[in-house]
Amino acid sequence: MLDKDTRRIFAIALPAALNNFLDMLQILIDMLFIGRISPQAIAGVGLSMQLIGFLYAFITIFSVGTNSVVAQFIGAKRNNNAKVTTFTNTITSLIFSIPFALFLFFFSNLFFSLFTDDKTTINLASEYIKILSISVPFLFIGAVFTSTSNGYGDTKTPLIIGIIGNIINTVLDYVLIFGNLGFPRLEVLGAGIATTIAYISEVLIYLFLIYKRQIIGILPIFNKNILKKTFQIGVPSSVERIIIYGSFMFFVWIISQYGVYTLAGYQVGLRIEGLAFMPGFGFAIAAMILVGQSIGEKDIFKAKKLGLKTAYISAVIMQIAGVFIFLFPEELAKLFTQDEKTIKEASLYLKIVAVSQFPLAIDFVLSGALRGAGASKVSLMVNTLCLWIFRLIPAFIVTITVKDLFLVYLIMIFETFIKGFFIWYIFAKDKWIRGIKYA
Repeated sequence: MLDKDTRRIFAIALPAALNNFLDMLQILIDMLFIGRISPQAIAGVGLSMQLIGFLYAFITIFSVGTNSVVAQFIGAKRNNNAKVTTFTNTITSLIFSIPFALFLFFFSNLFFSLFTDDKTTINLASEYIKILSISVPFLFIGAVFTSTSNGYGDTKTPLIIGIIGNIINTVLDYVLIFGNLGFPRLEVLGAGIATTIAYISEVLIYLFLIYKRQIIGILPIFNKNILKKTFQIGVPSSVERIIIYGSFMFFVWIISQYGVYTLAGYQVGLRIEGLAFMPGFGFAIAAMILVGQSIGEKDIFKAKKLGLKTAYISAVIMQIAGVFIFLFPEELAKLFTQDEKTIKEASLYLKIVAVSQFPLAIDFVLSGALRGAGASKVSLMVNTLCLWIFRLIPAFIVTITVKDLFLVYLIMIFETFIKGFFIWYIFAKDKWIRGIKYA
C-alpha cells in the first residue's frame, strides 16, 4: 500500500511523464518514418532536433519560471497572483519568440554546416527546420500554458492535449511523408509540416479550454514584479540549459567526427534512450511542483523529503528501463532504420548509456527540485562544471588523439555518475537552502 506522499508523487509525475513521452513520441514518429528514407535524412532531422533542443533552453525561462512562481503562489493561497503570472508570461514569451523564429528560418544552414559537410544532410535538415520555425511562437506560449497547469498541480490536462497533438502528428506524418491517401510525397518536408501543425493545434486547444472551460485562470494584468520573479528563477535555469545544450551540441560535433553513419546511429540511440528519460522528466516536474508548493508553505523539511523521495522512485524506474535497453539494443534500433551500419552504431551507444540511468534520474529530478525551490543557480553550477570537466574536455582530447568512440562513450557515462552524486550530495545535505527565492 502506497503512503500519501508516494501517491501524490505518482499522481503528478505519471501524467507529466506521459505528457513528456508524448512530446518525445512526436519526434520518434518522425524518426520512424524518416528512417525509411536514408541515413542522411535521419542525421538531418536529428541535427534539427538538436537545434530545437537548444531553442527549448530559452523557452526554459518561461516554463521553469512560470511553473515555480505559480506553484509557490498556489501553495501560499494567492490565486490571483498566479493568474496574473500566466498573462504576464504569455505576452512576454510571445514577444521573446519572434527573433528565434527568424533565426531558424534564415540562418539554420550556418548551424548545420558546423556538424557535417554532407550537402544532402544539410539540405534535409534546413528543409525540416524552416517549416518548424513557423511554430516557434506557439512553442513559447504553449510552454507557459503547460507550466501554469503544472504549477496548479494539474498535469492531466497537458497530457490530454499532448495525446491529441500526437494523433494529429501521426496522421499527418502518414499522409505527407510518403504521399498516402492521395497526398503528395513530401518526405522530410512532410514531417516538418506535420509536426508544425501539431504544435499549433495544441496551443489552439489550450486557448479554447482556457476561455471556454476556465481550466487555468488568466487575469489580464501585466505585472513587472512578477515578470522579474519569473526571470530571477527562470533565467539561471535557462542559462544552465543553454550552456548544457550548447555543450551537448559540442558533444554532437565530437560524435560527427566519426562519420555520417555514427552520427545517424547516435541520433537513433538518443531517441531510444529518450524513452527511458521520460519517467525522469515526469518526476522532475513532480519534484518541481511539490518542492515549489512546499516552499510556498515555508516548509523546508517537507520540500527536502518530497524531493528526495521523488528522485529515488524515478531512479529505480529509469534503471529498470536501462536494463531493457541493454538487453535489446539492436531490436530497438531496427524500429527506426534497416541500415546495418546505423543499427550497429546505435546499439553501441545504447549498451553503454543503459548502465547510467540511475544517476541520470537523480540529476534530472533533484535539479528539478532545486528549480522548484528557486535555487536554480546551484543546479547551473553543478551541471555545467561536471559537463565540461568530466565529459567534453576529455572526450575532445580522446577524439583528436586516439579517436576511440567507445572511450568517448565511457567518458560520457562516467560524467553522469559524478554529476548525479554531486547533485544528490548538495540536496541531501541542505547545501541549497540559501539559494531559495520565494515568490
